[in-house]
Amino acid sequence: MISVSIERLNERVRATRGPQFRLPKRFEAASFDNFMIDPAFPQQREAIAKIRTLIEAPEPSSSRLPWRKTPPALDYRGVYLDGPPGIGKTHLLAAAFHLADEPKLFATFDEFSAAAGTLRMDRLRQLLGSQRLVCIDEIDLRDPANIMLLTSLVRAMLAGRPRILATANADPTVMDAGHSYAGAFQRELGEIATAFQVVRVAGVDWRSSGAAAERHRPARADDERVVRFPSGDLRRFLAATHPMYDAAWLDEVDRIQLDQLEPLGDTDEALRFVRLIDRVYDRDVALGVTRLDRSIDDLLRVLRDDARFRLHYIRCRSRLSELLAADPAETERVPGTAAS
Repeated sequence: MISVSIERLNERVRATRGPQFRLPKRFEAASFDNFMIDPAFPQQREAIAKIRTLIEAPEPSSSRLPWRKTPPALDYRGVYLDGPPGIGKTHLLAAAFHLADEPKLFATFDEFSAAAGTLRMDRLRQLLGSQRLVCIDEIDLRDPANIMLLTSLVRAMLAGRPRILATANADPTVMDAGHSYAGAFQRELGEIATAFQVVRVAGVDWRSSGAAAERHRPARADDERVVRFPSGDLRRFLAATHPMYDAAWLDEVDRIQLDQLEPLGDTDEALRFVRLIDRVYDRDVALGVTRLDRSIDDLLRVLRDDARFRLHYIRCRSRLSELLAADPAETERVPGTAAS
């Protein structure tokens, strides 16, 4: 084991310039062939078919001569996947990303939001407009500022040549009642939403079964790089670190070891923790807790009890459950506590 200090992580952050848009390490081998389709949910096959069609369709000619132009092969420029956490939406985006030609870009909506404030909107719009494929994971439309940002970025992409793949988490408790995030996407983006094929994808959170944890159980190595956060240090580190640099400092470690996890005190602190779990999960960094004496529901209660952040809570609970289940040797659970 190689011990990594918190100061080394701070040094990496200070040395980093610009956003770190990358395909998540967890999905480096993702393909349509190794996506485990649940036969009980035919929308999953529909989603794959729509994405494949988008990726494989020839691009329209860019000639300025009208008689040399070829019309677009499709009547849509993007696919928007709406469904509950843990059913493989990010896997499908990564599979499409592998198939697409360069230049291409993969990022979470949270990463785009962080980059907009540091890279500046004009440069970010120019960057996105120059791609052939842009994958946007985990869109969040519960904040007016997010809606304005997404609208601006989508307009820039539609003015260029990119094809767009996007996902958002629907609330699994209301999807069966006919309500989903897809309606918000179409309502808030208005006319430009017609450029997308919206596919509502149902399914069961496969992380809750334990199969995902077993599949991604981290291998132990003598040169494993481990950073330990004593109680309270993680909160201070996250509060002081701009989210645009998460990918950079996570590249320095293979495992994060926490002395303990305590209930999150307020919404800001909780959302920073959700951001961490998302990035740790994506980058396939192992997570261990020396002592876990509370359930995940209890840890996340500030989000669980606030309707505005229900989807953040559901996604974080799902991913944190898998991360802790995949590292049982490092996590001591006090008898009587449950993972979720």
